[in-house]
Amino acid sequence: MKIYSYCIIDSKERIGDGHIRGLNGAPVYNIPYRDMGIVVNNLNGDIKDLTKSHLLEHENVVEMLMKNFTVLPLRSGALFNREEEVLHVMEKFYGDFRSNLDRLINKVEFGIKIIWSGDNIRGEILKDHASSSHFLAATKDSPGKMFIMGKFEKYKIERALKEKAEICIAFADNFLNRFAFEKKLEKLISTNLLLNAFYLVDKERQRDFKEAFELLRIAPDNFKYLFSGPWPPYNFIRMGE
Repeated sequence: MKIYSYCIIDSKERIGDGHIRGLNGAPVYNIPYRDMGIVVNNLNGDIKDLTKSHLLEHENVVEMLMKNFTVLPLRSGALFNREEEVLHVMEKFYGDFRSNLDRLINKVEFGIKIIWSGDNIRGEILKDHASSSHFLAATKDSPGKMFIMGKFEKYKIERALKEKAEICIAFADNFLNRFAFEKKLEKLISTNLLLNAFYLVDKERQRDFKEAFELLRIAPDNFKYLFSGPWPPYNFIRMGE
C-alpha cells in the first residue's frame, strides 16, 4: 500500500467524507500539517501501472478541491511509502507552500492561445522588402559581401516579424491584463502559435476576464483564439525563491 498525493490545500480539516474519489475509485483524504494539508489516497500497485485515465482522475480531484480551497497542484505520480514521509515533505517545504497559498488564495488560472498564419505574415513582410531584394540581386559586389547583405536582409525580415508579433500580442494582452493578478506570456512558440499565455485571475473577476476575452475574440483580425479554464494555478506556483 502506498500513498498517492494530489495537492496541498489551505486547510487542516477533514474533506469530502468519502464523496471525492481518486485513482481507482479510492476515497481521498487530507493529511494535516500545521495550518494546511496534503490531499492523498491509498494506492495499491506501482506508479508504472498508471494510465492516461488515471491522469484525468488526478486532474479531476484537484479541480473539485479548487471549488472550496486554495490548491497547490502536485505533479501526478508523487508516491509515498508511509505518512511519515508525507509529513517530512510538508515540514521541509512548509515556507514555500505557505507563501504560495497566501499569494494564490481565491485565484484561478486561464489559458489563452492565439493562432496566426506566420508564413503569410512573413510573406507580407517579404513584399515590403522587395525593393531591397531587387537591389541585392542587381549588385556587382563580391560573393562575401553579397553573403553578408543577404544575411542582413534575412535579419531585417525576422526583426520585422517579431515587431509585428509584439504589436499583436500587446493588443491582445491589453484586453486581458486589466483583470489579471499575474501573467505568463510565451511568445512565438512556433510559426503559427503567436502566443501561449497564462493569466492568474481573482475568482471574483472571472466574469470580467471572460467578457474581455469575448471582446478580443470578435476584434477584426485573422487570428484564431483558444480559451481554457478556470484551472488550478498550475503555472504560478513558485518554489525555492
